[in-house]
Amino acid sequence: MARRFTPLRRVGLAVFLLVHALVYHLIAWAGYTFVPASDVLQVLVALTLIIALTVDGIKCSHDQTEFSKTINDFLPLFVLFFIRAVSIHSRGVLYFLLYIVSFVCGLVLMRKRKGEVTHGTIKGTVVKVSVLASYVALSVQLLLLLLPSGYTGVRQAERSPSGVYLVEIIENSHGAMGGNTRINITRLGINIGIGELRAYPQNIYHGRWSDSQVMVPSWETDEVLYILDVRDPAYAIMRFERQGRDWRQTDG
Repeated sequence: MARRFTPLRRVGLAVFLLVHALVYHLIAWAGYTFVPASDVLQVLVALTLIIALTVDGIKCSHDQTEFSKTINDFLPLFVLFFIRAVSIHSRGVLYFLLYIVSFVCGLVLMRKRKGEVTHGTIKGTVVKVSVLASYVALSVQLLLLLLPSGYTGVRQAERSPSGVYLVEIIENSHGAMGGNTRINITRLGINIGIGELRAYPQNIYHGRWSDSQVMVPSWETDEVLYILDVRDPAYAIMRFERQGRDWRQTDG
């Protein structure tokens, strides 16, 4: 039975990274983001599979074909594709750990070639560029984690009457640099058990810098939203109406 799956085992890690990345890119292309039911569980399962596939790949290293050797030579390129795809949907220390392990495992399997990649050839150049690009991608992810981003939080959130839409009043604060207020509306997503496919939010209001306001959302229907002044809830600062897929500010 194991022999039947040997061709797939030779390139198991590359296939996992490529399929994972393609699925994430397709979800993003469709206008959704994947929100896992548990980030910890998702990363733990992915790490387990990546490490297991790497160990299995090492066991199959003596049984490689020219095709599988070529595929494994470009593992850093698959890792780069993987990092790009997952980072569209999820960020944080756990995911950075996932990227690091993926990168290291890719290098481990590539180095099992024992220097067989011909330096100076086009393939050798592409491999070097792939490694460098993956390293740069990891560095960017690390900077995103370390750089101070100020405070961004949801001040108010309210679902529409039927629960189809969610409006969020978001506060951005950067200390002495000031801040602003944004309003997003999101069509609530599709539960697929392991997580939720959630449509990308539409930003319907982006306040000027250093012009943070305290607002209260109030739904009239699923199609009409009012933004009220917290100091005088009877006064509507703005009115938005759904027109097709978009939300537009109206005067009525």
